[in-house]
Amino acid sequence: MIGSRRLAGRYRLLNPLGEGDSGTIWLAADDVLGRDVAVKEVRLAPGLDEARRRELCEATVREANVAARLKHPSIVTIHDVIVEGGRPWVVMERLSGSSLEELVRRRGPLPPHQIARVGVSVLAALAVAHAAGVVHRDIKPGNVILTRTGRAVLTDFGIAAIEGEATLDRTVHLVGAPEYIAPERLRGEPGGPASDLWSLGATLYFGVEGRPPHHADTPVAVLSKVLVEPPRPPERAGALGPALLRLLAPEPGDRPALAEAARELEPLTAEPVAVPQQAPPPEPVPGAPFGPTRTTGATAPVPARPPRTWPIAAGIVLLLAVIAAGSALTVNVAAALTAPEPPRPRATPTPTRLSESPGRFGLPVRVCDLLTAEQVRRMLPGIEDVKGGATNREGCSWEAEGMGIEANPVTLLSGEEHWGSSPRRAHERFVNQRNATIPSGTLVWSWDDIGARLRSARNTGPEPVTGVGDEAFAYQVYDNRSHLKPEQSYIVFRLDNLVMEVGYTAIDGKLDEKALRDGARTIADWMVAALKRTG
Repeated sequence: MIGSRRLAGRYRLLNPLGEGDSGTIWLAADDVLGRDVAVKEVRLAPGLDEARRRELCEATVREANVAARLKHPSIVTIHDVIVEGGRPWVVMERLSGSSLEELVRRRGPLPPHQIARVGVSVLAALAVAHAAGVVHRDIKPGNVILTRTGRAVLTDFGIAAIEGEATLDRTVHLVGAPEYIAPERLRGEPGGPASDLWSLGATLYFGVEGRPPHHADTPVAVLSKVLVEPPRPPERAGALGPALLRLLAPEPGDRPALAEAARELEPLTAEPVAVPQQAPPPEPVPGAPFGPTRTTGATAPVPARPPRTWPIAAGIVLLLAVIAAGSALTVNVAAALTAPEPPRPRATPTPTRLSESPGRFGLPVRVCDLLTAEQVRRMLPGIEDVKGGATNREGCSWEAEGMGIEANPVTLLSGEEHWGSSPRRAHERFVNQRNATIPSGTLVWSWDDIGARLRSARNTGPEPVTGVGDEAFAYQVYDNRSHLKPEQSYIVFRLDNLVMEVGYTAIDGKLDEKALRDGARTIADWMVAALKRTG
């Protein structure tokens, strides 16, 4: 019986979530910490002798342990890895959302600006991995998850190669998804960071075109095309097309460096305004992608690219460039709302008295403990599990039918540790987050645990908030399909050296706008009070 099957006496398998090339993903309960997790049952080829099985298990444990040390909002968090029943099991955070592959299969190709956001997020994740000497080696649409908040998360480091370490034979994976394997790897070369960039280019191409760049009916035909033919020219990508083709250059040395690719994609994350300012938002057509799918106009000539290099500092350059550009991962882009934009607050200068010394929050806070059971029930009537579940951003979420609460620390894309940072650094983090919260064009989000599936939405710019922590702002998310009805209200606040984002969600008219805004404010006030008691 599935519900009674346990791993390491701790993880109780509930039901399968899906099948992949390398194994089965299970929904499981962590009975020690009282949270849901995802467990990957790594599939080993049949007929292996005992020595080979042991070798593969040891390699999986080693690589999972390395991947567990990679900390970034766009990298799936690995909690544990064990060997039981003669096979490896990798315990990961449970992500609420859909893979890029599933989303495109169900809804059709996504608009170029949204795919550019996915690219920026994954590039930031790869910068952290490559700087640590880890090459992913299996980037494909099925391994990029778009979460309910619009973030892109890179999953499945199960066949990652550690730089400088002998790599075991992984031929089984080369057969699984040949459309997304770089030509040099198909030629038998080990591959490196540039191979990940080629795979990312093919993944983004699929997202915007609805098909891989080298499409054929059989794996053998695909292999032949990848090795000898250029990619099919993109038709829907618009200004994103040239960037994709550079990532898909046949020779690794002809592809842009990681930081350079991020700088090229960042300006493309803004959605073109395709309707007059006063026109109501169009109703999405079932089966069609959200937002515009073409960009008209000539593309300016692109200057020649310098030779590609791979110093570790390239990852840092990318991350600083992303922060300076004001990117909020995948959800905030420069475009206008059809509703009037609220007045934007003036930039806040850095307070002169903020300390450079470590602040009051030196150790991670258990965010799930910041709300009492009574408070959760008050905000989420009918909720069954008031304990909350951990998120991959060291935060917590609580779910009920049609409603949810989420709270997450705001981290830096550079991976700088926010616990133990100074109040001055936290203020800079707060300002970066506020500057990145700009009115968006159409975005897609989902939160399956509350019944919100593939919502088309837009968000406002920042609105000043007083009396919450040391400084705060709010922003709202409106449903495109219900005449801009509000469905989510967020407050971002700083308390000493900690920056938190708190969100309150209510779909299908469960709350009006005032109740939604007041609810988010109430939750933020409760959390600030709890933090002051614990900090």
